[in-house]
Amino acid sequence: MMAAGAAAEHSAQDTRVVLLEKNESLGKKLLLTGGSRCNITNTADVADFVEKVLRNPHFLYSALYGFDSSALRDFLHELGLATKVEDEGRVFPVSDDAVDVLKAFVGYLKNAGVEVLLNAPVADISSKSEQGFLVRLEDGREIVANAVVIATGGLSAPHTGSTGDGYKITKNLGHNITKLYPAIVPLTTQKPDITELMGLSMTNVELVAKRDGKVTYKDLGDIIFTHFGISGPLALRASAHLAKSLHMPHEFYLDFMPNFSEKDLDDSILKIFAQSLNKSVQNCLLELLPSRLVSTLLESAGVGEGVKANELTKDARKSICRYIKAFKLEVTGSVGFGAAVITCGGVECNEIDPSTMQSKLVPNLYFAGEVMDVDALTGGYNLTIAFSTGRLAGKSAALS
Repeated sequence: MMAAGAAAEHSAQDTRVVLLEKNESLGKKLLLTGGSRCNITNTADVADFVEKVLRNPHFLYSALYGFDSSALRDFLHELGLATKVEDEGRVFPVSDDAVDVLKAFVGYLKNAGVEVLLNAPVADISSKSEQGFLVRLEDGREIVANAVVIATGGLSAPHTGSTGDGYKITKNLGHNITKLYPAIVPLTTQKPDITELMGLSMTNVELVAKRDGKVTYKDLGDIIFTHFGISGPLALRASAHLAKSLHMPHEFYLDFMPNFSEKDLDDSILKIFAQSLNKSVQNCLLELLPSRLVSTLLESAGVGEGVKANELTKDARKSICRYIKAFKLEVTGSVGFGAAVITCGGVECNEIDPSTMQSKLVPNLYFAGEVMDVDALTGGYNLTIAFSTGRLAGKSAALS
């Protein structure tokens, strides 16, 4: 939508700009973002922004400096959409409704004179040196275009129409596509014990990921246990950083009390026990951790729930501390593209001119958003990438 509107804004008056939408309506994926509130962008400046981009951050400099989060918010305000800033610089519509963001863009397209064709999935695009491109729709219709912008998204949330169409079309035009992985996605685990923890949310947990004995990722945050593994911000960030290796076995260790050293934790438990010698170990530990987690930790440590504080051996107490500080999970992968926020991988960035988003291989072919090999953490960064690259691609296509 941004690419089409920008192309129309910068084209000659009689130029036809067509947006081909495979779905029956625009913006299906946009409506899901930010929990249907639409985390439009982030107030981070470009230098801080690119630190949140995990793959090919420097490729985005031209797009971001040309249309940063401040420019995006000004643009939306001109369309009548008021925005607000929340924690960590996340920007949302004041209404907290993604529908209003979509309405703003639909109005933008209408005012710019963009012709929108719904239910118009593209079957193929062929490059014709003298006539530009021949765009063939699945229903047999054909459109000849001087320039084409591919802004099809990736493979994440395929129920919204993101089924990898752009990769196939782009590959047929001679471009290389990197290996594709789901990112910002819940993780699956082998450990059966955590099924008892399903639905339990915990804050301020430290996660350490290891592969072959080496630390591959470490972070602090909130986590949710599910029937298949773990989710929540901490798990989603880990999936983004480790997207390319999650198909290989990883050991994850959760520290439920990262502000305590193992010795400090042991001292605290001893103090609690000293005040409640006749209480069960389980009841004593409820002063530190949720009941269901305590039960799981005691089971892992081989301590019966009925054991009293004054009956617990030193070794058993030390074992409990170790499980609190390093609860092991065998992560087997992720739940896949169906629940992924973003796709890791895409059209190789070294085949695209970052100053215009034009293909270096096929003249007048442009790219925008997730179809390219660029992805970032959550917080409004991925949508900003889509808007900024879309605006640059559309403007460049109009001026080509």
